[in-house]
Amino acid sequence: MVSDTTGQPRDTRSGQASRVADYLEQHPQSTQKEIDAVCDTGCISKVLSDMPSLRYGLMYGWRFVPCAGGDLKRKVRTYSLLCRPHTQPQPDLFSPL
Repeated sequence: MVSDTTGQPRDTRSGQASRVADYLEQHPQSTQKEIDAVCDTGCISKVLSDMPSLRYGLMYGWRFVPCAGGDLKRKVRTYSLLCRPHTQPQPDLFSPL
């Protein structure tokens, strides 16, 4: 976490993305509402849109969920984690010995 000018720790986008990735590992095909309820990111759509640029691999899908009345269903986007950013570079296959 990064501190702001008041000395209080500040929640970073990479920290938020890491929490979302942890949740998606355990709960694939989750909706934005489900992810936001658990991960407390502030703006889940912004975090999900930034995750590919932070080198997280996401898979998108669709699921039908009941509307508030329960009679109708609507299609909502789902998210699953494919991969996390690589923390160490792969070794060079052609490096001299």
